[in-house]
Amino acid sequence: MGNKENPAFTEEPDEIYSVEVYRAGGEYGPAVSVYHNGRLTEFLELYYFVVALRSPRRTVLINTGMPEDFSAFDNFVKEWHPECRLFRAPEETTPQILARAGIDPAGVKTVILTPLTIYTTGNVSLFSNARFAVSRVGWVDFWAPEPHAPRLPKNIAAPAESRRYFADEAFDRMQLLDKEDVICPGVTCFYTGGHHLSSMAVSVQTERGKVILGDCFFTYDNLEKNIPIGWAENLHEINVAYDRVRRSADIAVPLYDPQVFQRYPGGKIA
Repeated sequence: MGNKENPAFTEEPDEIYSVEVYRAGGEYGPAVSVYHNGRLTEFLELYYFVVALRSPRRTVLINTGMPEDFSAFDNFVKEWHPECRLFRAPEETTPQILARAGIDPAGVKTVILTPLTIYTTGNVSLFSNARFAVSRVGWVDFWAPEPHAPRLPKNIAAPAESRRYFADEAFDRMQLLDKEDVICPGVTCFYTGGHHLSSMAVSVQTERGKVILGDCFFTYDNLEKNIPIGWAENLHEINVAYDRVRRSADIAVPLYDPQVFQRYPGGKIA
């Protein structure tokens, strides 16, 4: 349901949020995934992030991390190349991240998922009171893809437990977002596509200005050097999204770049 159809959504003044990024594992894989048609023989690390947005009134998360058992995903990644692998330290599981951050999963009001894949959907069942904000375009593609549409295997897009949770317990808590939409006061989104049809940019009001986080730019190099990602489903959408983010963000945060922690020690963005 979009916000116009969402009885739980009310017109409220925008709120100001803090933004903190936590590493929830990652992957060692081909550099061409980041650099379109470039660095073909190199490998690099990307991180998966769980992001906490906190205002005095609410806690919002972006993504929920990989499931406890991510062996199917690890096998999938190894099919790219024998040297590829996933990694996650014990303290990088989502329950451990939430505990360190002082976040009670039952108190999270909204969980934003971008894109729909196993490292974002792996722990949705932890959040028994949250609304799940997802791209309407991506949601339809997930459940009813067009013939020949690029797509991940269903177990890599969302593990079976998460698919059942969406279809049953969370059925009435899905917030399907239009291409330009309000997620909650002070947090908006716009469709980017490019990486997947479920890819969005999330814009957050903070004391440091507008922070925009997105998954269609893997690293700062993508935005700052205008290099499209290699794992792209639509290059035109990538270029449109990069231009918009560069023009409108006071701070842009790639949702996979290890350099986030170099630019923002401890992952404290704002």
